Amino acid sequence: MNESAYKWIVVTFGLLLLGVVALWLYSRYSEIRTGAIERQKTETADYLTSRVSAMVDPAVFSARDSIQQRRVFQSFFDSIQSRELSGLKVWDRNLRAIWSNLGESVQRQSTENRKVREALGGEVGFVIERQKPGQASESQVQERYVTYVPISDAKGDILGVVAVYQPTLPLHEEIRSEFNRAALPVGAVMFIGYGMLVILLHILMTPKSASPAAIEARSFHHGKDASSAAPTV
Repeated sequence: MNESAYKWIVVTFGLLLLGVVALWLYSRYSEIRTGAIERQKTETADYLTSRVSAMVDPAVFSARDSIQQRRVFQSFFDSIQSRELSGLKVWDRNLRAIWSNLGESVQRQSTENRKVREALGGEVGFVIERQKPGQASESQVQERYVTYVPISDAKGDILGVVAVYQPTLPLHEEIRSEFNRAALPVGAVMFIGYGMLVILLHILMTPKSASPAAIEARSFHHGKDASSAAPTV
């Protein structure tokens, strides 16, 4: 095998291996991200529904007393607010926003919000969004994810929707940590496999040295041929 063929095989295999590993890592990252989001949605929905059922009277969602609604949901938000839960918005079953701590207008319908409509159908919604200018100070994160949780009464009838706003940093860290645990072993296998190929091709390209017996046999035949070819006197 000549040197150019050796280089071509090494480069081709390296690119092929890199492409296969890159596709696998992309697929694995997508799976990890989807799994982390689904876990977060489930945990948030379970936590929120349990807290709402324990602290909020179902009748408040359909009440016409906006002052009572503000008082109840403000008290509820104060009890669950934390660094991981920075915002809350509530809609009734008619898509009317009835409370929010985000400085947005309430007591109006939000028919343009597809996630709210889906949640009123019983589906937990999830979206990552950037905060609007003026909603975040320099010390706050600019990106957040929102979980839209349908709230039901004891009969299973949906009363409204509660949207929870949380910073994305913990979610990104979870995804990154799990992905690193999956990617590092694959990178090590790729490096070892490529190194083994280079070593193997190098061995195949290196001329094999002759054994002592073969050298002695060649020397004997060479001497014999030389003597037979010598001129006679």
